[in-house]
Amino acid sequence: MIDWISSKVAMSLAALILLAGVVSFFLAQQEEARHDALHSIANQAASYIDEISRSPGEIAARISVGPGGTLELPTLAAGEAYALTVYRSYVVAGYDGKRAFAVLTTSIHMWQPRAGNYTASEVAEFDTLHPNLALESAGSAIVSRRSLVIDGSARLETFVFL
Repeated sequence: MIDWISSKVAMSLAALILLAGVVSFFLAQQEEARHDALHSIANQAASYIDEISRSPGEIAARISVGPGGTLELPTLAAGEAYALTVYRSYVVAGYDGKRAFAVLTTSIHMWQPRAGNYTASEVAEFDTLHPNLALESAGSAIVSRRSLVIDGSARLETFVFL
């Protein structure tokens, strides 16, 4: 009788261990799918900003989380609302502590330039004051390639601003 009970307990434990393995496998797959969704969104945004940065002239477009932009990013990532944060050299998509990023090929600025001349120190100060820009659901921002005169030299720079 004891042998029969111990064999049933052993089989039950084996079944529980197998079930735990299957559940953990599916949870890992689900987590990977969420990360892939965030990574895809970050890549889309970075590619779009890089495309604007490669423009040989001035151009402006709108990027949005949801409808309303020239580039419309999905409203949800794997069924979850997310935030898109643009930094000078990379883009991050994330929610609830989960993050994915994509690197920009050219550094950008997160402020709206005014007409007129700038010094390199003024540009650096504006960059310090505006280190990033965050977009949430239904948010949008302008991505602009503009000609600026910095220390007497005209050059094209890329800006992302609200």
